[in-house]
Amino acid sequence: SRSYEIGTKWELIDRHLLLSVAPFQTDVTNARETAPNGLPGYTSGQIVPNAAYRVRGIDFEATGKITSKWSVMGGFVTMDPKITKSIVPTNVGLQLANIAPQSFNFLTKYQITRRLELGGQSVYASKIKGGSLLAANGGIAFPGTPNPTFLPSYWRFDIFAEHRFNSFLSLKLYGQNLTNKTYYDSLYQSAQPFVKVAPGRAVYLTVAFNFNKL
Repeated sequence: SRSYEIGTKWELIDRHLLLSVAPFQTDVTNARETAPNGLPGYTSGQIVPNAAYRVRGIDFEATGKITSKWSVMGGFVTMDPKITKSIVPTNVGLQLANIAPQSFNFLTKYQITRRLELGGQSVYASKIKGGSLLAANGGIAFPGTPNPTFLPSYWRFDIFAEHRFNSFLSLKLYGQNLTNKTYYDSLYQSAQPFVKVAPGRAVYLTVAFNFNKL
């Protein structure tokens, strides 16, 4: 694989906020793919090298402190994953399977006191098209206009609170997926397809010790 990236960074609000933008491209060659049923010269399920795909996108990021106690950090990525070479000619130009073209995350936290910190996080992933082969349900395995199986887009919202008792002991309360949204981590499409369901609403209590400070 080869990756190319170029970007720019800007400091705003008296250098309290850093913004960055970076277009990128990744080219992957000699990738493996699975031969579909009925493709001349190949056995169904055979793993074949020498496929290729390209991912082009733009990464936007922001991080900084709005005030002395309020900090933010976030990012948005949009990308276009396309197959450029395949043993199935109709796969060329189709979207790569199991990739979210857009994703977003934003985290903010506020220092209530010298030892207490509150924060929240939002996470977004766009619709993911599934596929048992290299392409998202296209080509010879699904003739005609592709009609992909997909995982729907989702938003997830988290919240946390952290209290530092001293320099070596802290307690963190973390609530994940506050709306108890049903969403999925991954999709496996085959003769026996299945998806992995992401965790529902969950609360974690973590105690951290820093022995270097003892």
